Amino acid sequence: MIHKKDKMPNDVVDSAIDNVSNKILYHYAKNEADIEVLKSVMEKYPVKFTSYLLKLFENSEAIRKQFLPSCLENKTSETPTPFEEGIDASETYGLERLYRDRVLITPNFDCPAYCRFCYKKSNVMHNKNAMTYEEIDTVIKKVGAMDEVSGALVTGGEPFLDIDKLFYLLDKLATLDNISVIRIGTRTLLTMPQIFNDELCTRLASFNKISSSNPYKSKHLAINVHFNHPDELAPEVLEACNKLTSKGILLRNQAVLLKGINNDLKTMQHLFNLLIQNNITPYYMNHCMPVEGSDHFRTSLQKGVDIYKYLCTESSTAIPHYVYAPSTGKMHVGPDSKFEYIFKDDIRYIKIKTLYKASEFKEITKKSLPPMHNETKDGYIEGLYIDGDDL
Repeated sequence: MIHKKDKMPNDVVDSAIDNVSNKILYHYAKNEADIEVLKSVMEKYPVKFTSYLLKLFENSEAIRKQFLPSCLENKTSETPTPFEEGIDASETYGLERLYRDRVLITPNFDCPAYCRFCYKKSNVMHNKNAMTYEEIDTVIKKVGAMDEVSGALVTGGEPFLDIDKLFYLLDKLATLDNISVIRIGTRTLLTMPQIFNDELCTRLASFNKISSSNPYKSKHLAINVHFNHPDELAPEVLEACNKLTSKGILLRNQAVLLKGINNDLKTMQHLFNLLIQNNITPYYMNHCMPVEGSDHFRTSLQKGVDIYKYLCTESSTAIPHYVYAPSTGKMHVGPDSKFEYIFKDDIRYIKIKTLYKASEFKEITKKSLPPMHNETKDGYIEGLYIDGDDL
C-alpha cells in the first residue's frame, strides 16, 4: 500500500509519493521477480517519503536504503511489536508509561516518511488515528496526577505533522507543576527541514524557562533528532538545526546502528564528529530493534561494542550511549560488556537481566511481563533479546 498525500493542518506534509515514478520505488529490483516481491513488501510495509528526501536520494545510497523498499524485507524472523509488547496503550489513548519518572505522548501516529527499520511499523504504517484535543486534555489531567513523573517525551509517528495540536499539547504540559523536562522526538529535521522557520523555532524556544533564583522551578525543552549517516547533514538540514540551537534549544541525536549504512567505525566517527561540530549532541547509538522486515539492517550487539570501544578512546564529547531495547526498557552497553547467548529455533538470543524491577513494571504498565521475560529471585526482570548478525 503506497500512501497518497495526507491532508494535515498547516499543509505540513510534503509527500513525494504522488508524482514519483516506479523507477525509484523499484530501485532495488534486479528483475521482474524482484518487482513482484517488492509489490508484496509494499502491501505489508507501506512506502512514504518527502520531496526533500527524494532530492537526497540522488546522491546517497545510505539515505536511499533507509526509505526505499527492499526485497530483503520479505524474509523475517523478528516481531511486529519488539518494544510495544511492554507498553500498555489501552487505558488512555496516546499516553504510554513504561518508566517511573517519564511518560510518552503520541499526538500523531503517522509520519511524513517511513524508515524501513522503524520499530513502530505496527502503529505508524497502519492508519492509526491522531489524538483529538479532548484526548490531549484527558492525558494532561492524568499526567498531572502522576507525582513521580517529571518528564514527558512527545513522539510519534511525527509530532510536527500537526503544529497547532503540538503547541496545544506543549502549552498544556507547561502548566503542570510536576513536568520540568519536555522532549520532542522528531525526524523532520531530515525529512522536511523547510518547516523550521524563525517563527516556529522562536515559539519552541519559549518553553525553555530558566529560573536563576529558584532552579527547581526551571523548565526545559529539548529536541531528540535522528541522523544515521553524514550524508544526512545537508546544508538545508544544518540550517534548520542551527535555527533551533541558535535560540538555545538543545538537539540530541539518536542514531541507529544499521548494517550496510553505518556499521563501521569510520562512518560513525565521521557522523558523531560532524554532529559535535554543528552543535548537535551525540546522545544514543541504538542497536536496531528486532522489528519484522528489518533483519537485513540488524548487526550483532557485539559489532556495536567493537565500534563503541574505540570511540571510548577518543574525545568524550563524541561518545553517545550505546543502548538496546528489550520490551521492558532500555539497556546500556559498556565497552567491556559480555553477552550470554541462547539459541532457539536457529535464532540467536542474548540472555539479559534488566535494571527494572518486575513489580514496578507490572504496577506502571498494568500488564504482565512480555513474552520470553520472567522475574528473577531478587525481583528483577530477566529475558531474551533477539541478536542480529554481521553476515
